[in-house]
Amino acid sequence: MRRHYRRLLAMAAAGAWARLPSYPRARQHLPGGRCPAGAPGTAGDTRLFLRAIEGAGAGFEYAMFLNAAERRLLCLFQPGPYLEGHPGLTHGGAIAAIVDGALGTCALAVAGTVMTANLSVDYLAPVPLGAVLLLDGRAERLEGRKVFLSCHVRSADGDTLHARATGLFIRLDPTKHPAQEEGGGR
Repeated sequence: MRRHYRRLLAMAAAGAWARLPSYPRARQHLPGGRCPAGAPGTAGDTRLFLRAIEGAGAGFEYAMFLNAAERRLLCLFQPGPYLEGHPGLTHGGAIAAIVDGALGTCALAVAGTVMTANLSVDYLAPVPLGAVLLLDGRAERLEGRKVFLSCHVRSADGDTLHARATGLFIRLDPTKHPAQEEGGGR
């Protein structure tokens, strides 16, 4: 995983790609740290789902890199033992969760605050626990408030296509979902 991470960091150093921070709370990912008013979990100690498992290497280990000009996101991902489904294999729900997180992050960068409307995942090959994967997500098109995305989940060496997915995200209407200041609603 380190070799692949170093390669992605070199791409970021070249300028077209940016290494995205990996925050534990959803509000930290939103522009200005703002959440929709009255959103559940805006008060107290909430955690971003993909960062809910404590312990290095136990759950979702990932790093995301964004190329805003290409509307594309790469996510280096290694599933830990707490993501087991069938013995020795990663649970399909964990694959769907990391795809949703990657596509949602890409959509957020392209269109602002969004919500998942539809996510479709085709599972093509099992993912062994601890395998190093590269998710390649991209915004295919925008239609009004709709953001259509696609994603391929491959082994980091590119030899195996484990899953492919499509997603539809909807940009939240700021007139119906006004932003709430950090710490509001407490």
